[in-house]
Amino acid sequence: MCQDPALRPPAGLLRLCSGTDGCGHRGPFVIFLSLIVLVEVATAIAGYVLRDKVRSEFNKDFRQQMKNYPKQNQTDLFLDEMQKKFKCCGAANYTDWETVPLEPKDRVPDSCCINVTAGCGVNFKVKDIHTEGCVEKIGAWLRSNVLVVAAAALGIAFVEVLGIVFACCLVKSIQSGYEVM
Repeated sequence: MCQDPALRPPAGLLRLCSGTDGCGHRGPFVIFLSLIVLVEVATAIAGYVLRDKVRSEFNKDFRQQMKNYPKQNQTDLFLDEMQKKFKCCGAANYTDWETVPLEPKDRVPDSCCINVTAGCGVNFKVKDIHTEGCVEKIGAWLRSNVLVVAAAALGIAFVEVLGIVFACCLVKSIQSGYEVM
């Protein structure tokens, strides 16, 4: 039995799961898996609590990438792909492109066009382009798919909890002298 009075409550908790007295080194796998589950839960809670900050940071980063668009440094390909996939234009709407120095002036990237063709973003008509912003469209897509992400996370957590339970059973059977055939 562990003699340190400060370790008695944690030792009881450890003994319950791993069969150790809290001062030994048996059952580290159980403890390690438990810590991983706790970190995952803390990450999920932080993601939920900070969701508005994540959205504002995404908006800021998207606008920064728009400023890098004319530099032809792969940013243009990334933004074009996002605008095509989500049928959107700019961060908040298509007018965001007015602040980006594109040549010729007063144009949007061709990826904003409903029917994407070379040069369709030059001298565009509003009815021929996507007017909604990408930040809101991507946010809506994430919100609609959050159930799939949550289900996958719960499935992974279930497997991890099973690992903890089986590790506890294994430690208990080893300590009780059970022989495996």
